[in-house]
Amino acid sequence: MTGSWFNTSDALIQLAFWLIVAFVTYTYLGYPALVGLMALIRPRPVRMAQSQQDCDAAVPLPTVSVVLAVHNEERTIGLRLKELVEQIARHDLSGEVIVVSDGSTDRTIEVTRAYTQEDGLVPVRMIALSKNVGKAAALTAGCQAARSEIIAMADARQTWSSDALPRLLENFNDEEVGAVSGELVVESEPGVMASVGLYWRYEKWLRRREALVHSSVGLTGAICAVRRELFRPIPVGTLLDDVYWPLQVAMQGYRVVFDTRARAFDRLPARVSAEFRRKVRTLSGNFQLLVRLPDALLPWRNPVWVALVSHKLARLAIPWAWLAALGLSAIAGGSIYSLLFVAQLAVTMVGLAGLCPAVARRSRVVSAAGSLLILNVAAACSLLVWLSGRASRTWTKTMYHPPTNPRQQLATSFAGAGQ
Repeated sequence: MTGSWFNTSDALIQLAFWLIVAFVTYTYLGYPALVGLMALIRPRPVRMAQSQQDCDAAVPLPTVSVVLAVHNEERTIGLRLKELVEQIARHDLSGEVIVVSDGSTDRTIEVTRAYTQEDGLVPVRMIALSKNVGKAAALTAGCQAARSEIIAMADARQTWSSDALPRLLENFNDEEVGAVSGELVVESEPGVMASVGLYWRYEKWLRRREALVHSSVGLTGAICAVRRELFRPIPVGTLLDDVYWPLQVAMQGYRVVFDTRARAFDRLPARVSAEFRRKVRTLSGNFQLLVRLPDALLPWRNPVWVALVSHKLARLAIPWAWLAALGLSAIAGGSIYSLLFVAQLAVTMVGLAGLCPAVARRSRVVSAAGSLLILNVAAACSLLVWLSGRASRTWTKTMYHPPTNPRQQLATSFAGAGQ
């Protein structure tokens, strides 16, 4: 009887181990493969023109309000405004630029108001919030003040490709499209941060495939646009504003698509610790999102429910699944499980080695393992941070080195001249 109980117990331990392995495999490989296959077999490309007549003639683009929510950006806001205003004028677009100062204490307001007083074809408006209420509330204020058909959102730090804005707007010729994300192109330092950049390219690949199937889960807040009537106010303190309102768009029956022709340029921070803090804050936002938008967890209310669970939520469980698999393989009977236990420890040690810049620079495999370890430790910490109620206090402004992209070099030199 005792032997039978031990056999049953060991069988359950082994079953649990392989279920966890299946879960991790599905999250990292199975779901991307499934989405990639569906995008290949039944793609839903955006209809840039509604008819043959539109294809033969220039299709008028909708009016646009570009909203920038900023806090203490006196070094960058001048050039950013110049870039956006010139892009609207160069492409003969009808639009405006709205700057929302989120309780700035430097010269951000003064620099912006200098633009509002200039005589130009593109109006620039200033909304000065007296207190620092956070990006979500600042974006909401700017979007509610917008007067155009389309609201485009940008950040102060990045720059855009010269035709980014019209490329974004072209997507709205498709009546099924409610929002569109551009592509964020990031540079990274050698070593473990290079693999973080590699992970970002994988993430963009996955978003593009999701958008071809139906909609991308979330978008790039540094370069995106939405139909004004579909935008919903973002609750104050929301961390993932670029996931919250796009989910609202999808739940209203519209698509959220990804356009690689519209590009923004940025660079990852040089320090691993800075990227780690940013990742913890971002992942904490996923738990907050479930509380603030519970309808997203209902399959009959959310047309991108599978993508949300598989792409966003499953990754939050990976570090705990890894620890569980490690423990189960340690106690399961059989030499195969002993080998698997050693293999998991070996992978973990390789990941730790990948955190050493000198080692990471010499091996892409070790660098990738280090990057994966950072992401999973951040996922584990994000739950603890969220449960403690400190999610909104896990981020401070990160200092970025100037990218080598020529447009970014221009932005850096302009900002330095204004000091």
